[in-house]
Amino acid sequence: MRILQQCFRVYAEEIEAAVAFYEGLQGVACERRVKIPETSVEAAKVGGFLILAGDKAHLDPIRHVDAIFYVDSLDEFADWLSSHGASIVDGPRSVTAGTNLTARHADGLVVEYFEAGARPASPDLRSSPL
Repeated sequence: MRILQQCFRVYAEEIEAAVAFYEGLQGVACERRVKIPETSVEAAKVGGFLILAGDKAHLDPIRHVDAIFYVDSLDEFADWLSSHGASIVDGPRSVTAGTNLTARHADGLVVEYFEAGARPASPDLRSSPL
């Protein structure tokens, strides 16, 4: 059971400006971009940030999530979280390129836990998770 990577989630109406800002801030290029059909949101991973862009109606239902943790075993994390005072807010469920769940930690931090690979990628997705 390992967290492979973690990112802050950033919400933007316009993805190009947000990507340019976070590329400049960190001195790195955007690693991946994908459209997420489940939420009608476009996502871009830039260094330590996952930018989620779309209109207010599509962003408001997910805006409460503070971060994303890419993990090696969603099942193990679900068990660990439940036994350590976190509450599972949503999931686990199948999503673009994998499975996820959203948990609220005992201190109030809300995190999406994502495990890649549970579902085949569509042609516009890359082989690794965001």
